[in-house]
Amino acid sequence: MLPLQGAAQPGAPRVLSIFFGQRDTPYEILLEDGLRRGFDDSAGRPRIQLDPLYLDMTGHYQPAQAKLLSKALRLKFGEEPPFDAIILNGLSARRFHKEYGTWLSRGPVIQIEGDFIDPPLDDAPNHYTLRHTLAIAEAAETAVRMRPDTRALWVIAGTGRGDMAVLEAARAQLAALSTRVTLRFIEVEDADALLEDIGRTPPGTLLLYLRATRDGTGRRIIPAAFGERIGQRANAPMFCIYETILRHSRCVGGSVSIGRHTGETVAAFTRQVLQGDTPDSSAQRLPTRQRYQWPQLQRWHIRRVSVPASAELIDYTPTLYERYTAQVWGTVAALAVLTATLLGLMWAMGLYRKQRDTLAEIEQRWHLALDSAGQGVWDLDVRRGTTYYAPGWQAMLGLSTVTDDPKLWEGRIHPTDRPRVMSLLQQHLSGRTPHFESDHRMIRADDSTIWVRERGQVVHRSKAGKPLRFIATMQDITEQRLAQEHVRHMATHDTLTGLPNRTLLSDRLDRAITRARRMKHRVAVIFLDLDHFKTVNDTLGHPVGDLLLIAVAGRMMPHLRETDTISRQGGDEFVILLPELHSAADAAQVCDKLQREMDEPVALDGRSLRISVSMGVAMFPDDGETVETLLQKADVALYQVKNSGRGDYRFFSADMNREMENQFDLESRMGAALNDGRIRLWYQPQFDLTSGQLIGAEALARWIEPDGTAIPPDAFIPVAEKFGHIQRLGELALHAACAEAVGWAHILGRPIPVSVNLSSVQFRRPGLTEQVRRILNDTGLAAAQLVIEITESVLMEDNITTRETLAGLATLGVALSVDDFGTGYSSLAYLKRFPVNHLKIDRAFVADLGCDPDSDTIVRTIVQLGHNLGLQVIAEGVETTAQQARLRGYGCDIGQGYLYHPALPPERFLQLLRQS
Repeated sequence: MLPLQGAAQPGAPRVLSIFFGQRDTPYEILLEDGLRRGFDDSAGRPRIQLDPLYLDMTGHYQPAQAKLLSKALRLKFGEEPPFDAIILNGLSARRFHKEYGTWLSRGPVIQIEGDFIDPPLDDAPNHYTLRHTLAIAEAAETAVRMRPDTRALWVIAGTGRGDMAVLEAARAQLAALSTRVTLRFIEVEDADALLEDIGRTPPGTLLLYLRATRDGTGRRIIPAAFGERIGQRANAPMFCIYETILRHSRCVGGSVSIGRHTGETVAAFTRQVLQGDTPDSSAQRLPTRQRYQWPQLQRWHIRRVSVPASAELIDYTPTLYERYTAQVWGTVAALAVLTATLLGLMWAMGLYRKQRDTLAEIEQRWHLALDSAGQGVWDLDVRRGTTYYAPGWQAMLGLSTVTDDPKLWEGRIHPTDRPRVMSLLQQHLSGRTPHFESDHRMIRADDSTIWVRERGQVVHRSKAGKPLRFIATMQDITEQRLAQEHVRHMATHDTLTGLPNRTLLSDRLDRAITRARRMKHRVAVIFLDLDHFKTVNDTLGHPVGDLLLIAVAGRMMPHLRETDTISRQGGDEFVILLPELHSAADAAQVCDKLQREMDEPVALDGRSLRISVSMGVAMFPDDGETVETLLQKADVALYQVKNSGRGDYRFFSADMNREMENQFDLESRMGAALNDGRIRLWYQPQFDLTSGQLIGAEALARWIEPDGTAIPPDAFIPVAEKFGHIQRLGELALHAACAEAVGWAHILGRPIPVSVNLSSVQFRRPGLTEQVRRILNDTGLAAAQLVIEITESVLMEDNITTRETLAGLATLGVALSVDDFGTGYSSLAYLKRFPVNHLKIDRAFVADLGCDPDSDTIVRTIVQLGHNLGLQVIAEGVETTAQQARLRGYGCDIGQGYLYHPALPPERFLQLLRQS
């Protein structure tokens, strides 16, 4: 969801484009490509860096996901606005910006507005609205001019919210056209029934396909894919108004919007605003372009001269005349001579009907004319029952010699395609269709297969309408077909692993849910994530990470059925679809198999990598009945597994939702609690176990609401670490504790060291040493009077930032204490390597003193170890005099706990200091 570019190019303006949908859908692909073209540095223009952000909220806005995404942006960019301008695409993008993204830029905000649905932006300075133009009337008028015999126009749209808005616009724009042609506005109630109806349109009919995202049954429809199905089934030309549909279907064309040119126009407008050239109006229309597919114009015998001169032709192949003008005129002269010869021969044939030799000569010259017309010509003489196959046709199929048997052509058609092709031919021969056209496979002489496009027409009929002569041409379209299949595969599959992408997964999951609802089956969705994959990328490089993803995908495949689907969502996330299950136990069995498979190391680039996976599982219908709900619930279950240590799988439960809601509730309240002082420090005194003197204090964060409700630290500290509040909380804690310690020393006349706990998250970010130095200077506390407590996990990370921070703190003179020693890794090597001053025995061992011999042994050993290394040893959680006596007997230096005092608010702790 965050495919941002990372570091900005020095000096280059930076623009954030927020898309409501997914990166791999046709609309987003065209729009992003247009934006990038418009922002490049060609033609002497300064380059503008584009950062796309895909919300993945095609169906509807998802508040929980938006909130998580906003936190991630905060963590990535901090508080300073990182962008010079923002482009919003869709309602979800606009709502996300309004609720969470206004801080991202102080520059202009440009909204790309939809089909009469999106309300314009508020009329505020630096806010602009670019509205798509729907040139429905222009597309329809041009189509009617191209086909002057048009008597009816069928206007087709789905039943989605956007579909109905566009259909209403069509009713208004086409009102003037209703005086010339019959208009039929069609709402797609049942997609399959409509396709049957379209195959029987009366002569003189044109189709204008607007868009369809859902039909009347509520079933989701991919607009471009449905347009392709209409183009396949229709016996009339189909025109359209969106470039995404034009590029992925058999649409003839039209005045199209929402394409690559849209992105280029938005980029030019953004560049203009960034340069200070303020437009006259804050709301403007985006232009359309007239674009037509040349193959479809040929298919429907629409002449090029009828196409507007300014229109762009897609896949247009120049004619022989355009490429070889001189040769064409020479050919015309030759054909003129040939025509004169044929006319002379025909006149001679009229005079000498009985001269059969002359008739044979005419027949021979006619075949020569067919040969010169191009490759793949064949001529069927229905009266004689013979067929002439031109040399080009024979060469295309690798045939050296052929007979004049019409069955030869039929026999070379691929058996699977033969019934359909013969049906199309019979429809034309019987006069039910104006021409014959078919894309199908032909079998060559070497048994290989090629794809061909055949077009033909009856050139002579009897007075009774029976066909007498039929001529057709055959074109090899194998390369074109393979290219189309490749594009179709790329649009629905991941480029790295070749697995289905989220678009294809959503379609298959939708179908699986529909079938499961009908057959009373269960469906499982498994969200799978590789544990610590980022470490592999950071240490071994992205090429090794890519190889690991490919290897993992290959190792999962053998454990799935042919009906199952494994999809890569991006990064190290996979989603597995298991349809037609009897119970959740079937999904658990698959998870167990995958975990056992991943236990085996992966050999890559001469290395043996051990990996583990975390999985979250959601079940239909138990956890949800829609695609979006099941994916969301599986993601929540995965998140719980990661929070619980990874390397496992869990099924979604209602408790997970409640836990997430509780965390979001705490997060939403934490900022205000920090601002108004509801989160403050309390202090627990520390005593010398030998003299009994109060010699220090540990600062502990407490969150107390105005009504007296206390929120425990183990509830709000993890939330602060997760959502980015820990940096601010840690800085406030350091400053408050240091200021209090200065006040204590002034009142008592002797220093009272104070200990402050810091999170491992703070150690991962550079700048902690400078922050501590600044706070010590601001408060005037001596560095020796500050003790920073860290956990063993901080030492175990042992990265460059951690080592530099610990060394820097030691240089300042700040003491370091290892908290909860004995419960983690307890590595002696780390105690030797890092500048540690104190060891703190965990309360779990202190609680069992005198009850569990092992605890006594552990405590005694830790004390001896600390003293041997020259460290002070502190015991926390001292609650009884017996525990105090044993600790004193073992030589422990300092104790704290309820035996002495619980943590106290600052004013009460000051009273305790005065009493002591």
